[in-house]
Amino acid sequence: MYATRPVGLEFLEAAPVRLSFAGTLRAAPGVVFDAVARDVEALPRWYGAVAAAEYGGVGVGVGDAGIGVGAKRRVRLVGGVTFHEEVIAWDAPDRYAYRMERTSVPGIRAMAERWAVVETSRGTRLVWTIALDAVAGVAAMARAMGPGLGVATRRAVGRLDRELGEG
Repeated sequence: MYATRPVGLEFLEAAPVRLSFAGTLRAAPGVVFDAVARDVEALPRWYGAVAAAEYGGVGVGVGDAGIGVGAKRRVRLVGGVTFHEEVIAWDAPDRYAYRMERTSVPGIRAMAERWAVVETSRGTRLVWTIALDAVAGVAAMARAMGPGLGVATRRAVGRLDRELGEG
């Protein structure tokens, strides 16, 4: 595992590489927030690139359920890429963000992600932003993956919408 530089929320606006993807769901903002932030173990059910996700470890400000700012997450993608993350924002039902502490991907200097949940007249808009500082090759690869991540995210939001509609 490779350690990354600690970053805060400002990094999400200032990172050299920023990618953003969105979709609209029928469920209420609080329900969408809980699906994204609280129920991370269900992430593989609706986001196909994720093989496993879980909270683990205690951080500053973490509530009784082991979630909140300071909580630690572990995520493994299909193919074996892993991330160890720390939650840096928990503003239910509007914003959830985390930074990468360690990753199996060499060349990532710093990385953070944010899920914004926005109530609109058409439903709940879910916006996923990835912020990255990496060596040139990794940065170029991330940019090249943007269109595919966009398609994957739209499909994932559709699956989540159906799942939440059945619940």
